[in-house]
Amino acid sequence: MENILFKKSYLLNNFKEVKYNDLWNKKGIFTTIRVIGRPYCLYLFNQHLKNLNYSLKKFGINASLSKRKICKIINNLFNKKTTYDHLFRVAINSNILSLSLRTRVKPQKKFFASIALYQRPDYKYKNLNYRKILNYISKINTASKEILLVNKNYLLEGCTTNLLFIKKNKIYIPKEGYYPGITLKFFLKKIKSFIVKQNIHINKLKDFEEIILLGTGKGVVSLSEIKDLNWKRKQNIYYKKLLNFYNKSL
Repeated sequence: MENILFKKSYLLNNFKEVKYNDLWNKKGIFTTIRVIGRPYCLYLFNQHLKNLNYSLKKFGINASLSKRKICKIINNLFNKKTTYDHLFRVAINSNILSLSLRTRVKPQKKFFASIALYQRPDYKYKNLNYRKILNYISKINTASKEILLVNKNYLLEGCTTNLLFIKKNKIYIPKEGYYPGITLKFFLKKIKSFIVKQNIHINKLKDFEEIILLGTGKGVVSLSEIKDLNWKRKQNIYYKKLLNFYNKSL
């Protein structure tokens, strides 16, 4: 059960508080931001906000959210005496702003995955059409498992993560068919010279020594095994390097 610290909704035209609406499966965009420390810090906040507003425009929604406005709202919601490691969700449609804060579930060391034959609609944007994703997530322990999405026998992404595939000292990511999250974009700027873009067929998975999950909630996670595809981790060298880099950036 998720530990929710607050749930709030506001009208976009005047920011008057209204009854909470999570906006799931409405036409809109959302982002989830990691909140850490005391006083609280919104990790990669500028990148999340820029991407949110860009996606709203591309999704045909005449709305945007300024840093000044959201900071004014949340300063009354966060406790400056609390040490945070939480996930802050911001969702917007054409007239409602929805905010919520929940405790971050820390990933376990032994982490597994199974597959689902599904590709998210409008996958280029973090849109609120999440009925199937939420259904997948509701059936697993997210502290120790992720669902990997597969389309036409190619691995795309996790329900809440992006995928890195390690082979012979190179890092592979899919060319297309998935949403490139903020955590992935952060790493791509740092390790661009090591990246190879190549769609990953499930029959070729045995060639890869590591599979790493990246996401706001998960951080950096090394997959132990994908039983559905008979894949097991052979090493975790790159995982340790990326995790160390990530932790230093927090």
